[in-house]
Amino acid sequence: MVGRGRDGYRSLERQTVLGFDGTVVAEATITPAILVNELARKPSPGLRSLPIAKLLEITSRAGEIFGTGRPDGLDPEAYVRNASLTSGLPLSITRRNTIGVFPQALGLMGRFLEVQSPGGLGVFDTGFYEAGGIRIGMVPRGRNVGFVMPGNHPSTHFLWLMALAMKVPVVVKPSSDDLFTPFRLVMSLLDAGLPEDAIAFVPGGHDLTDTIVQSCSLSVLFGMQQLADRYASNRNVRVHGPGRSKVVVTADADFDEAVTLISRLVMDDAGRGCINGSAVVVEGNADTLAAAVAERLAAVPVQSPLAEGAQLGSVRPNEAAAFNAMIDHGLGGGARELTPGPGGRVATVDGVSTMRPTVIEVSSYQHPLFGMELPFPFVVFAGASRAELARAASLSLAVVGAGHDDTLGEELLQEPTIDKVFDSGALSTEFDPREPHEGYLLDFLYQKKAIRSGAVAAEMQPRAWPR
Repeated sequence: MVGRGRDGYRSLERQTVLGFDGTVVAEATITPAILVNELARKPSPGLRSLPIAKLLEITSRAGEIFGTGRPDGLDPEAYVRNASLTSGLPLSITRRNTIGVFPQALGLMGRFLEVQSPGGLGVFDTGFYEAGGIRIGMVPRGRNVGFVMPGNHPSTHFLWLMALAMKVPVVVKPSSDDLFTPFRLVMSLLDAGLPEDAIAFVPGGHDLTDTIVQSCSLSVLFGMQQLADRYASNRNVRVHGPGRSKVVVTADADFDEAVTLISRLVMDDAGRGCINGSAVVVEGNADTLAAAVAERLAAVPVQSPLAEGAQLGSVRPNEAAAFNAMIDHGLGGGARELTPGPGGRVATVDGVSTMRPTVIEVSSYQHPLFGMELPFPFVVFAGASRAELARAASLSLAVVGAGHDDTLGEELLQEPTIDKVFDSGALSTEFDPREPHEGYLLDFLYQKKAIRSGAVAAEMQPRAWPR
């Protein structure tokens, strides 16, 4: 545990952190629930008292330290290797999404906040803004926010970084699959001058999730549908569940362009993101397009994730067995598997297991496999009529359109269960922190209040209202 006392806490209970190749990479403290509860209930005045301009200087400086320094005792390349070894994300992809992203993103934090802030950045100092001639208060909904982080992709950490930049103290529980990225970010921020009471880094098991929810004012959790269902009625908990992102291909789409687009959306970042394409809806028959994508993905080389340019991540043997069982259970009832062919879905390189890209075609978008999201390149195709396309694409974090049907884009935009819509060649896998991602974080962390002072007429006539 670091933060709230720079030297941190080291419990008697430790966890050995292993790389996907079996090497011992580190030893992690297991933070006891009683300490998390104590830390989460302490006030954190240091962050709120910082002017927003000063805080943004700190985040920018932290980005520089993250990219070139040794805040965690590791040079940048040693950090990248450890993060890759434990998360299973290929080395070059890890480097691109950490050293290649966080330094610049932390330097641009002000721009990312501006699109969410109704009164400009000054609202974080004053606590109010004016709009339409009235004053509106904007204040935090609680004293802090707890984050229970995943290990699938480094970009998820930008959420708690943004919360800090909004002057909301955070408690961060990292995934055991990637302790190194959030730890390096925390240490970079502290080195840059972030008040120590602004952050607590609390490694531990899944049992800490309930502790964080109970002890923090607000919580942001990442997990599967069961977690989303569990906290669905709790307005103080925001759950980022499975993305089930999709591609919709209309009859007028260019075939070769569609193959390239779908292959890219399935393979980007080793298929590990919630915004990767996991399902494709094709107007008409999906056979030919599914076969062409399967042929393209079958050519992806199987390499060690530590090889430069590797496109596939590692999985633990028990995870590979579980993924295989889930897919096998869903096959049948109008489903046929087009890949991976000889050798099966699991490949082994230098003793490391990896899942080959998997392409399945089903007879209907209502098939149980359609929309399933797995943390490797996995995609299910289904055909549909023009009238069914928007319905088939529903329940999606992101939907990418391929084709020239302008009315479909409007239908996708109006579908309330679709969060993001991309068309005209835009890629869902190109993350932009300025865009809403399951809504804006500010709207969860802050509340708007009416503020009125001075003499107020006892009764306001409708004719006095602005027109």
